[in-house]
Amino acid sequence: MRNIFRQTNDPEVEAGLEETRPFFWFLILVLVLLYAGSIYVSPELRQPARFLPYTTLFFIHIALHWYMPYLVQQKHKLAGYLVVQIFLISLLILISRETGLVIGLYTTLAGETIGILEDWRRSLLAIVGYLALMGLTYGLLWGWGSAPDWLGTALIAMLFVLIYVLLFLRQLNARAQSQELLAELQEAHAQLAEYAGQVETLTLEAERQRMARELHDTLAQGLAGLVLQLEALEASLERDNTDQALQIAGQAKERARMTLAGARSAIDDLRAADTVTTESVSREVDRFQNATGIPCTLVMPPELNLSERDGEHLLRCVSEGLANVTRHAQAMHVWVTIEEEDKSLLVQIRDNGQGFDAGGDIPAGHYGLLGLRERARLANGCLTIESEAGKGTTLSMTLPLRAENGELL
Repeated sequence: MRNIFRQTNDPEVEAGLEETRPFFWFLILVLVLLYAGSIYVSPELRQPARFLPYTTLFFIHIALHWYMPYLVQQKHKLAGYLVVQIFLISLLILISRETGLVIGLYTTLAGETIGILEDWRRSLLAIVGYLALMGLTYGLLWGWGSAPDWLGTALIAMLFVLIYVLLFLRQLNARAQSQELLAELQEAHAQLAEYAGQVETLTLEAERQRMARELHDTLAQGLAGLVLQLEALEASLERDNTDQALQIAGQAKERARMTLAGARSAIDDLRAADTVTTESVSREVDRFQNATGIPCTLVMPPELNLSERDGEHLLRCVSEGLANVTRHAQAMHVWVTIEEEDKSLLVQIRDNGQGFDAGGDIPAGHYGLLGLRERARLANGCLTIESEAGKGTTLSMTLPLRAENGELL
């Protein structure tokens, strides 16, 4: 059993010490009642010659009880404390000559001693010791034949104190164990959150490496195609085949434009530490409009104050959502709405395209929607799809906002 009555420099033990204060308040109340009762029943104690030393010693005795946790900081000091208290009890009994004080004062000191000790075996030994002191006191002051008058009452009082203190200690220790378990669970939760952040960071890094490979492949394939077309253009010019040369030149220009657009898109996706701003989202929408010719209305706050992870999720959701419109919607207009609400980020992408039956699973071939659903799941968010054939599609994503350390706001 953890000793919670003895003070240490451990903050947790100090907190446990504060929890024991109700016990000491109860003990002080018992002692004050004993003092008041002894003054009331004994007219001799109200005489100045006895009242002043008796009252002084009694309140020194009470003060030592109250400050016991601060006085007894090491086990070797416990014996000295108990000797002083027993000496004070002896003086009080000698001054008052009240038999009730013997049981009352020794029983309260026994209760405190049980609280200091750490198991019931030592507590039983302490009770035997205090009963012996009671017997010695009664024998010296009122005769050795007085045992039947006090022994039964003393045993009942000691048993009551033993049960009360041990139950009180068990309750306090159970509470302390619950607090320790709660602290361990909170620490484990923090570690899991940290690990989750590390996994997400590694996932994002893997995604960036994949995009780097795509960038290399886009540029390499595009430039290789341009080289071949330029060689064909040169051959046509040497043969004075102007029409064919113009046709090849147009194809080369279109390939160069596509290669440049693909490279710009990949480069923007590879920004590792850039903070996602309204300009980042606007650039993504502009690329969509330039590439498809489909008008897109963007509604969002003037500023976005997002962590790197949240910004990454937002930009990828907008990019993948618009890509899905390009591949499947056959829309004439698109609306993108971004809102911050109740520590969450709301992203809605709506089009007036052909739509589909959203009552069941995502249609085959809509890999972008599957990717969006998986991204929302990884971000502890959700994706809802509203669509009807001939009436367009609305994608709504709710993503919880996180701080830079990965914890939810």
